[in-house]
Amino acid sequence: MTYLAVFEGKGGHAVDRSVLALALRTDWPGADVSVSSDDTPGRDVRDVTWRYEEAGHRLEGRSHADGTCLYLEGPLHLAVRFAVWYRRLVPPAEELILCDDAYGFAVTVDVEVIPATVEWAVRAHE
Repeated sequence: MTYLAVFEGKGGHAVDRSVLALALRTDWPGADVSVSSDDTPGRDVRDVTWRYEEAGHRLEGRSHADGTCLYLEGPLHLAVRFAVWYRRLVPPAEELILCDDAYGFAVTVDVEVIPATVEWAVRAHE
């Protein structure tokens, strides 16, 4: 399933691609991370991409070039962990939402939230 971790970017706020790539490499050392060049086809929706595997589960992620959205494809528990982790990179004044690609639910990811709380909220909307 595809999940999105997205914020509005009011006032021009965004997560810079270099910050995201460095944080991924630092905090998720098992992730295979790549950064698109400016002339890469599809760069607008595949700016920074990564794959992460854990206990037989795989998550593929990519960031939108505007720095306000992650696309997370994989199991819910890994998507939630990445969304909660991403929350610390998002400016605190911004509201971060985790939703599915059909916007069938929208759960706010607060600054101090733990993954289990977000996962419970998502499952309550299923």
